[in-house]
Amino acid sequence: MKKKLTEIADIQLGYQFRKKIEPVDNGTHRVIQIRDFDEDHILNRENLSRVHIDKPAEKFLIRKGDLLFLSRGNRNWAAPIVNPIERTVAVSHFFVIRSKSQAVLPEYLAWYINQSSAQEYLHNIARRGTHMPLIPLSAFCGLPVALPNIETQRKIVELSKLSEREKRLLSYLQEKRSQLINAICLKATNKEK
Repeated sequence: MKKKLTEIADIQLGYQFRKKIEPVDNGTHRVIQIRDFDEDHILNRENLSRVHIDKPAEKFLIRKGDLLFLSRGNRNWAAPIVNPIERTVAVSHFFVIRSKSQAVLPEYLAWYINQSSAQEYLHNIARRGTHMPLIPLSAFCGLPVALPNIETQRKIVELSKLSEREKRLLSYLQEKRSQLINAICLKATNKEK
């Protein structure tokens, strides 16, 4: 069964800062920016900048279970917020997606948005101007989402996590193998002296 994204989730823009973000040690809130994600779209919560927000920001606060979708640039992706997070907002480059029901797992929805079929849809609706491509919020809301039952969603999320773990382990193994080969080669060159 497919549903439009707005049928299963509420979507809003992240917090719009009027000026450049100026980090301060004793800020009232923390802010999530693009640079706070690693290449696997995992949030590095420890290094979030603190900022002063002087107007009410409650409706912009990020919470566990939300998704952040990067709406600008050549690569658009979604990342779930899987751990509790306090007094934190996301910049307006992100759409904040909040599930309307228990029938959708945030991790599944992020996985689905990051798949090639959804990415192709997003690529086709992106506005291309003189700067970077932008996914309009109004068009993003119409994204069709395949919605299997919750158990199937759980299995998909688990398989995806296992696949990502395998990818990291293989990369680590390849790096260690390369270091070993280089060490053996260097040792062999030193024996020739």
